[in-house]
Amino acid sequence: MIHVTRVRRQLVLACVAVLALCGLLTACGFAELDRRFMKPTMTEEQAAQRAEEHIRRAVSVLPPTARLENPFFNTMPCADATVPGPEGRVSVARTYWLRGLPKENNRAYFDTLYEFWTRNGYRVLSDDRANRESMYLWVEHTGDSFRLSIQSNDYGDLSIGADSPCIWPKGTPEPEEP
Repeated sequence: MIHVTRVRRQLVLACVAVLALCGLLTACGFAELDRRFMKPTMTEEQAAQRAEEHIRRAVSVLPPTARLENPFFNTMPCADATVPGPEGRVSVARTYWLRGLPKENNRAYFDTLYEFWTRNGYRVLSDDRANRESMYLWVEHTGDSFRLSIQSNDYGDLSIGADSPCIWPKGTPEPEEP
């Protein structure tokens, strides 16, 4: 009876030790993950400026009659479960209607942007240029992770936009309150 109790106690202690080690390894893993996301980023203002630069560079390869109208500026929290990292980060978005271009040439504009983007450090995330009613092209810049898109609606109107990766609004995480 004493032998069984001693073995049971040793087994319990071994299990506790294994669980403690697993907890330590997990905590260290999460700490490393948190450190990776706690690094300084560009600020919200810098991200907005960079999004504008990406859009304006793209529009510069279209015919000179192209103009941007009705801007929509948005900043959204990156609290989505599909985006790894701590809370408090945001993504900056800029979207415009693209006007001054004949709608019958929309496919050519998409092809022009596809060529520009794929030759200038962007990777294609989604390419639905074959859908004549509502074409869509979505890319990500491999250098700074900004994502751009152009799409047409059922009326042939075009919009172009850019989204930043997740950033800290002021460039660094807010200090935690005690």
